[in-house]
Amino acid sequence: MKHVKKLLSAVLVLVLALTMVLPVAAEGETTYSIKIKNDKDGHTYEAYQIFAGDLSKDANGAAILSNIRWGSGVNSEGLGEAKAYAASITEANAAQKAKELGGKLAALAGSTDQKTSITFGGATVQGYEITGLTPGYYLVKDQDGSLTADGHDAYTAYILQVVENVEAAPKSSVPSVDKQVHDEPEDAENGESTGWGETADHAINESFQFKLTATLPVDIDIANYNEYKVVFTDTMSDGITFESIAENGVTINGIVVSNYTTTATANQKGGSWELTIDDIKEVLGKDYNYNQEINVQVVYNAHLNENAAVNIATGATNNKNTVGLEYSNNPNGTSTGKTPEDHVWVFTYEVDNNKVNENNQPLAGAGFKLYAADADGKITETEIPVVSTGKPGEYRLATGTETGIEMLTTDATNVFNIKGLDAGKYFLKETTTPDGYNTCEPKLIIIDATHEEDEGEASATTTLTNESAATMNNTIQNNKGTTLPGTGGIGTTIFYVVGGILVVGAAVLLIAKKRTKM
Repeated sequence: MKHVKKLLSAVLVLVLALTMVLPVAAEGETTYSIKIKNDKDGHTYEAYQIFAGDLSKDANGAAILSNIRWGSGVNSEGLGEAKAYAASITEANAAQKAKELGGKLAALAGSTDQKTSITFGGATVQGYEITGLTPGYYLVKDQDGSLTADGHDAYTAYILQVVENVEAAPKSSVPSVDKQVHDEPEDAENGESTGWGETADHAINESFQFKLTATLPVDIDIANYNEYKVVFTDTMSDGITFESIAENGVTINGIVVSNYTTTATANQKGGSWELTIDDIKEVLGKDYNYNQEINVQVVYNAHLNENAAVNIATGATNNKNTVGLEYSNNPNGTSTGKTPEDHVWVFTYEVDNNKVNENNQPLAGAGFKLYAADADGKITETEIPVVSTGKPGEYRLATGTETGIEMLTTDATNVFNIKGLDAGKYFLKETTTPDGYNTCEPKLIIIDATHEEDEGEASATTTLTNESAATMNNTIQNNKGTTLPGTGGIGTTIFYVVGGILVVGAAVLLIAKKRTKM
């Protein structure tokens, strides 16, 4: 606080003194130039002389500016604002005034016509010069309102001492944003996990997490901003349900953020929501070292719902989810920029089943349940409950509050499909067998897939193995049982004939043995 008081006291004395001085340009004074080097298109830079001075050299040839006074880039309106600012400094508000000090000089130069500007007209053009500058301190900044509203760009402002020809490379770096989704272990036996990535596969109603990350590079110069705001805009597909922000799920460089706001609501299906941090500098504190990359991270819980698009074969998915970032982009104002959106995709799968008799004709009256497989691919006693979607023969995995039912074939449909399965191994077990038919052996189902974002990042594809394709589209056949003989029927006659033959055969064998002995 002592350092803040000294700094503000110096500013107060300087401002009060300089408000009594008018800028005077010496006739025939040597002038210099600022060469601005940039490879970004669309920037219009301005140079304002904030302080002027008398240039001389010391014994070692080093430049000295003496008799410092307000420069030609500050008009009477700016001087009046500076005086009011200086007079408003008190011990109670010193910390806040110190926070505002960084952008105050730009405000002093905001309305003067005494400026020189240059607009960059091409992305590869470099070396524009602002010439005719007398010695002093200059504020070099983007012209207010010169950047495209909500574009992915940022304003810049910095102070240069001009006592010779100088070059400047403006810093107008911008944040980037990334969205990732967490995938569960690929191999439950050894615990290998894909972790975070651009794609994942999950079962309907299975909770998993998304992660949003805003990366703010060092060259943003956040220290020059009075406040730095970030707003995540997350858009979920119709097949995604928002659950909650994860515990301690909002962080800035590992520091947990509690004073954020969000428009997301529990059990929200699809649509967009925002999460806002009004000022990351307030979270990090005035003494934070801003000469480092800053990462703002949001982790939230979600699950696939009954509206999720499913894959029965290799291909793309409509379960696309995006994030965009709005961010402060002007150290001298409140304007914002917007990043391009980043995408992730979540896959889930469907198994189709066709129940037929020995003649491949539709067979009603069969019932099935779904069971988990163990690590060795053997059926377990763990039932995976399913419920009807309301459409004939269509089922999906049940939620935690729903009671599973038996999947039945009827006269109306012998086809039954299961939507929303994760990759893995399952068994279909026939729990009700049609009258007159033998019960089928449990049917192994294998869903083995790889998934990745396509080149160009506009889509993603899951690729199913041949083994998966063979077990995800099943024809399940029942065979009739053996017909037992009935009383008085042809079956009885057959028994009599066969019995007579056996009796005669036994007599022949007995006679043959007696003759052998004789």
